[in-house]
Amino acid sequence: MLKYLKLLLISCIFFPNSGYSLTSSSYLITNAAISSFDYETASKYYNKDELDFFNYHELRKKLISLINSNVLLDTKIIAEQLVNLDESNEDAWLVLLSIAKLQKNVAFLEKFKIVKKKHNFEIIDYIFYSENQIINNNEIIAENFFNLLQMTNTSQIINNKSIDYYLFYLNLSLNFKPNYIEALFIKGQIYKELKFFLKAEKIFKKIEPHQSLYLEAQKNIILIKKEIYEFTKAEQILFNLIDKYPQDNSLLILLADMYRLEKKYEKSIQYYTLIINKKINNDNEWRLYFLRAICNERLNKWKKAERDLLKALEINPDQPQVLNYLAYGWIEKNYYIDKSINMLEIAVQKNPKSHYILDSLGWAYYKNNDLSKALQIMEKVIEMAPGEAISLDHLGDIYFSLGREKEAYFMWKQALDLAEPEDDISESVKNKIDKYNAG
Repeated sequence: MLKYLKLLLISCIFFPNSGYSLTSSSYLITNAAISSFDYETASKYYNKDELDFFNYHELRKKLISLINSNVLLDTKIIAEQLVNLDESNEDAWLVLLSIAKLQKNVAFLEKFKIVKKKHNFEIIDYIFYSENQIINNNEIIAENFFNLLQMTNTSQIINNKSIDYYLFYLNLSLNFKPNYIEALFIKGQIYKELKFFLKAEKIFKKIEPHQSLYLEAQKNIILIKKEIYEFTKAEQILFNLIDKYPQDNSLLILLADMYRLEKKYEKSIQYYTLIINKKINNDNEWRLYFLRAICNERLNKWKKAERDLLKALEINPDQPQVLNYLAYGWIEKNYYIDKSINMLEIAVQKNPKSHYILDSLGWAYYKNNDLSKALQIMEKVIEMAPGEAISLDHLGDIYFSLGREKEAYFMWKQALDLAEPEDDISESVKNKIDKYNAG
């Protein structure tokens, strides 16, 4: 409810003169719910008796909201009102045609032919018609809705590419083919990205073991369990899948990745090693060595980490993440500074938008006492990522070495305020601040 209250405030700011005479808060709550993609809550506050108060824009929002709440039949009155206001409204006709087709309302479909002659309905033509004849097969209509979203020129067909519209077409597709696995899977992924985890999990659970996307759906359920702090349940589901599908190495990789993200590095190393020993010669083999190296480095086993990083580069030379990790590790230990700079220059060329790599390069120049270059690069890093605590700390050190002590102090203070526990810099930064204050 808190997120709705916040959005209510926004709604009050942006819609103060909405033209509504409603005395209840249903309008504001509905808009807040739609803004946060909670269509079910929005539909609960929908009231047919208040329909005459809605303007054209709000009617369209209601239409999409109700479709995305999986209540197709409840949208009929809204769709009819929209086409009365604007006969060319294709979204409304899509809904009315869907209802007519599912109810086998031949009379409506015949009547629509007259409207169709007056307007250029590209989406309707693509979904419902073949060679100017209505498509009888509902599964083909469902696939046309879905394929529309997969087309490379979707932006030319759908004026609004928002998540609302994406779900609008997915849900219309599912009305024609409720067990359409590909549509269900993408719908689940969208809700997972929106952090509606329970809703996403419910959708993924509709995909059954004999269906092609079952394992991918289960992986998403596992990740959802992890996100909602049910790691033990996630772990158990994954163990069960590994027992059932022992040849699927992606499940072992997921388990290793989960342990790494939970900072259970020893367990993570165990499974990365198991996969590496299977000698899977694929394009991502370098990644297994790289991630095992990260685990070893976090356990302060640098020699093992270094060996894996070098192996990863042997498999995939010039891989920017690996170059950065190895070079930064050397720099922190004052090893191979010149070599590290060369490696990082290559990494920057490969991935110029990574502020992490640029930070490493700037820090390498600092370690090499090239303060001018270090300053130029690190200030660019802060422009790219102003809240990056480690980079703020680095820039503070560079300023201090240049005699710009007040600016250094300011950067260190920011770094201390923004530092996360995993950054592992708070103590050292505090010591620098205390030393500065002591004069």
